[in-house]
Amino acid sequence: MIKYPNVSVKIIFKYKNEMLILKHKNGVFDFPGGRIEWGESPISALKRELKEELDYSLKKEPKLFDVWSYISRNNRRHSIFIYYLNRLSKKPNFSSPERNEIIWLTKRDTELMNIIRIKNFLIRYLNTKQRKYENLSSKTCPCSNKSKS
Repeated sequence: MIKYPNVSVKIIFKYKNEMLILKHKNGVFDFPGGRIEWGESPISALKRELKEELDYSLKKEPKLFDVWSYISRNNRRHSIFIYYLNRLSKKPNFSSPERNEIIWLTKRDTELMNIIRIKNFLIRYLNTKQRKYENLSSKTCPCSNKSKS
């Protein structure tokens, strides 16, 4: 049986020194976005997810920020995350049809809060002024609030 990785797209909305995080009903903190469905392009999937999660229509294609690959220690899970960055000149008033909590956080906020799912990712990546695309591979998923499985 051939296995394929799960591929997800995420977007980081950054306004001044804040970034948008969603707190899902199950308590998980994450950037807006989700899995790419069969036949979708990454941008099409991102547009669909933003409409579902924030009732937001993406007007222009955001900058590619990072591509990150995660393989669990037991090799049962392989996920690829495509991150986009959208720097905002005006802070939008988002709403969440899925009833997720919309939170704007600074880097300092993430250091004070126990947001294990994204804390290391934010600290490592978002404090940079400009980041070139690079393909990262890691055994530690910054987007998991669980230990390596």
